[in-house]
Amino acid sequence: MKIEHLLILFLLTITSCNGQNNQDCLNSLDKKLSPKIDQENKIGEIISMRDSINCFEWDTLIVHSTIGNKKNIEKDLGITIPFEYSFSSGDERAAMLLFLKDNKVVNYILQKPTVDRKTYDQANSIKVYYFIYLVNNYGNDVYAKIPKELAVFETYPVIYHDEEEETKWALKYGLGIKIKEQK
Repeated sequence: MKIEHLLILFLLTITSCNGQNNQDCLNSLDKKLSPKIDQENKIGEIISMRDSINCFEWDTLIVHSTIGNKKNIEKDLGITIPFEYSFSSGDERAAMLLFLKDNKVVNYILQKPTVDRKTYDQANSIKVYYFIYLVNNYGNDVYAKIPKELAVFETYPVIYHDEEEETKWALKYGLGIKIKEQK
């Protein structure tokens, strides 16, 4: 009887991948990336997917705009996205994060940096990450293909005109995401 228990424990240990299953890992990531009401953003915060997403094997992160055409993205990247979606009228700030292994989608998460208007109006601040800026800064304005070894990100204020005012706004309502420079 004890040998059976040890065998079961051994099998659970080697298949649990650091004690998490795929859904646990993605739930943790989703929770981290979801908007947080009345929490301020921090410039220079590090988000390391390379080190924290270890409950399944992956080698590439694709970040793509949710308003992009799925068929075109599949054709351009030479992949199949194994789930249906249509975001043609979706939020232009949302990003689909696809985790690939050997050019096959093994997991994904929809990263939505928005809250409803009432919550936005009542909040003192909202901690938000805008992954969509990776598409603009490291991709082709539709998607960005990021190798796992570079999937360490840093938050920054997105500045268009007035650095002081836009930095104040960013600290209250959200920061862009960029690939952290490797030293």
